Amino acid sequence: MISSEVSVVTRSRRSEERLPADIRSRYGTGGMPERALCRILDMTTRGARLEVYCDLPPSTVITLKLPNTGTVRAKIMWSKDFEAGCQFLEPIKESDLSTIFERGHA
Repeated sequence: MISSEVSVVTRSRRSEERLPADIRSRYGTGGMPERALCRILDMTTRGARLEVYCDLPPSTVITLKLPNTGTVRAKIMWSKDFEAGCQFLEPIKESDLSTIFERGHA
């Protein structure tokens, strides 16, 4: 009997580790103010995974409010079952990411 083991190596497409979060926030679309509610579930300097309460189709550009650091524009990359992944159009600074997590918002 011949036994063979197959090992599959998978690599994440992400260049940074996602930091788990539980941050209530708001976002706006189409240049509108940040009025829609969302929750940031995890994030990096390049993007975030959001819990949303309405459909956000891929390629939608949003303005996401980040605690203590202002707003960031982001493009929705995927959306499924009230979650959406967004990529920031301009990565945020590492120091801004630290500020968000140090102030007890995550």
